[in-house]
Amino acid sequence: MAGIYANLAQLMASRNISISRTPFNPDIVVIKRASFPKGEVPPHLRPYLIKPGECKGVTGTAVYKGKRIPKAAICVAEKHRKR
Repeated sequence: MAGIYANLAQLMASRNISISRTPFNPDIVVIKRASFPKGEVPPHLRPYLIKPGECKGVTGTAVYKGKRIPKAAICVAEKHRKR
């Protein structure tokens, strides 16, 4: 596994980089380059915003197209596909 040396405070303050943990292995931290500024949603993704309470209470994972993903993601995708 590759490692990097970085100033965590600078990474957290950057609007071009985000840091998150993977949902399936919380011990792994992922550093991503943002394709758009933090807090902004690009126009092509606005129809897919998750509304408050949408798919609330849906937990666990399921296999979708050969990959294990959260059931909540499948629920949201199905609701948006019906529109």
